[in-house]
Amino acid sequence: MTIQGGRSAFTEGVIACGPTILGYWSIGFASGAIGAVSGFSVPEILLLAAFLYAGSAQFLFYSLWAAGAGPAAVALAVLLVNIRYLLMSSYLARFFSGSSMMQKFVSGVLLTDETFGVAAQHAGRHGALPFRWMLGLNVAAYANWIVANVVGAMFAAVIPAGISHGLGFSLTAMFIGLLALNYFGSAQKRLEIVAMVVSAAAVLGTMGFLDVNVSILIATALAATICATALQMQARRGRTA
Repeated sequence: MTIQGGRSAFTEGVIACGPTILGYWSIGFASGAIGAVSGFSVPEILLLAAFLYAGSAQFLFYSLWAAGAGPAAVALAVLLVNIRYLLMSSYLARFFSGSSMMQKFVSGVLLTDETFGVAAQHAGRHGALPFRWMLGLNVAAYANWIVANVVGAMFAAVIPAGISHGLGFSLTAMFIGLLALNYFGSAQKRLEIVAMVVSAAAVLGTMGFLDVNVSILIATALAATICATALQMQARRGRTA
C-alpha cells in the first residue's frame, strides 16, 4: 500500500512516531536504569520491556519488587495501572472496521499512551487507521523502547542515581505535548476543552480519598461519556435542521 509521496503506509507510520521517540528514549533509559539499580540483570530488563512494554507498569513493578511485595500484589497493581488500555482500545476500535481479527490484535497489543495519542490524531484527520500505518507506528515505538531500556540498564552503573530518577519528568512533558497537538489538530476544540476541564475536575475532586489510577479511570470515563453525548446531540440537531 502506497500513500503520500510514494512512501508506504508502514514508512508513514514510522515517521509519525518521530515526535515521541525522544520521550521513549528518556523514559526507557530511566526505566532500564532503575531496573538495574533494583537488582535486575540486563537480560531480565530486556524481557520485561519486551513482554510488559509499559513504562508506568515497569516503574511500578521495580518499586514493588524492591519493596518485597508478593507476585499476586505486583500482578494486581500492574493490571490496575494498565486497565486504561481497555478504554483506549475501545476508542480506536471503530477505526479498524476493515481490518482482520489478527490485525486488530497486533495493533492493540502494541498500543501505548503515546501511540494512542498519535493514532487518535491520524484517525481524527483521516477517519480510519490503516493496519500497515499502525504497524509502522507501533514497531518504531516498540523497538526504541526496548533499546532504550537496555542502554539505560547498561549505563546505570556509571551515571548518578539522581539523574536516572529525574528523567521521569520527561514522561509528563511528553503527555503535555501530545495533549497540545491533539487540541490544535482537532476540529472539535470546544469538546476538547470540555474533556480537559471535566477530567481535571474529576481528578481533583477524587484526589485524596481514591487511588490516583482509579481517579484517572473515572475522569476518563466521565469526560468520554459527556463528550460522546454532546456529539450525538450535535448530530441530531444537524439532521433535524
